[in-house]
Amino acid sequence: MGLAAWCVVAAFGTYFCMYAFRKPFTAAGYADFAWAGIGYKTILVTAQVLGYTVSKFIGIRLIAEMNPARRAVAILVLIGIAEFAMLLFGLVPPPYNFVCLFVNGLPLGMVFGLVLGFLEGRRLTEALSAGLCASFIVADGAVKSVGAYLLALGVSEFWMPFFAGALFVPPLLLFVGMLARIPLPDSVDRSHRGPRDPMNRADRRRFFRRYAG
Repeated sequence: MGLAAWCVVAAFGTYFCMYAFRKPFTAAGYADFAWAGIGYKTILVTAQVLGYTVSKFIGIRLIAEMNPARRAVAILVLIGIAEFAMLLFGLVPPPYNFVCLFVNGLPLGMVFGLVLGFLEGRRLTEALSAGLCASFIVADGAVKSVGAYLLALGVSEFWMPFFAGALFVPPLLLFVGMLARIPLPDSVDRSHRGPRDPMNRADRRRFFRRYAG
């Protein structure tokens, strides 16, 4: 397998698997529950989106400063936190477990930036990124189907998200392992695209001042 194909498979597979820790809960209706007159599924979706949004701001610093050698481990840690939140979602009774969806969204919002970091700074970055983004198209529906299948087997609405994520742990480990084996951009890549070095706060400020005006 060529390097470009390896990168696409690794990135696509990793982000596809991430969706299994984020989206399966939407296959359930939670019609028997409500809080303050609001449908419980609406509350859950809103809580996760808020966590996901906050995560993007945290990622501005965390991802920019991260050493490339730590990206793969960071992806596994973040998704592990998200899965632990889904474990708590099954353990904590409603309506209090909506907080678990906020916690679930917090780490997952940073995964895209970490995966993209393996593809940046290369001559084929745009094509590789298109392969990564293709995962958006198929992953959402696929993991919802997994969630619906687990519900049909009799798994409860509150435990289904945890078990759906657990099913994707083995392929996640495989694809993240592939990401970890991707070499850094070579000298030709760097000459075309420039270096992609970690940036601390001072570096980010200089970058902003350079291009903001």
